Amino acid sequence: MVNSKQGQGGTATVPPLPKMEQGTPGTTAKAAPPTKEQIRETARKSVQGVVAGAVGGTDQPGKLAVEGSSVAHEDNSNLIPPQVAEISLAFFFTFAFIAVFWPLARAFARRIDRKSENMQVKGANIEPQLRQLQESIDAMAIEIERISEGQRFTSKLIAERKQ
Repeated sequence: MVNSKQGQGGTATVPPLPKMEQGTPGTTAKAAPPTKEQIRETARKSVQGVVAGAVGGTDQPGKLAVEGSSVAHEDNSNLIPPQVAEISLAFFFTFAFIAVFWPLARAFARRIDRKSENMQVKGANIEPQLRQLQESIDAMAIEIERISEGQRFTSKLIAERKQ
């Protein structure tokens, strides 16, 4: 008896399973081993059945099943969704970007900090200069006051002479 399976491509035939002869316990009679030709023919029919099942199609996509056998092939090509590849690429590009540009950004920030420190005037260095500038301005104010006092005096003398 040959098992058959109906599929898209037609009928797939599978060879019958060899029957095991069971003897009564205690008997020493053994069945004759199969010949090379029998083994070869059984293997050929099994392979033909598997190929016919693959070509003929199955009920479930990604599965090969042959009646009378427990061989099942699962298609593992769609276990990882395509979005995972995109996300992993984005992760690695981001990591590479950070690894390259983070030191550059830090160096640029340090350069800006150094420039701003050079532009700042230290408080300890400017105090004597401010004191000297204040004393100079006070001295100039006193001299200007003397000049203006002298000018007032001369203009008063000129005004008295004309009278």
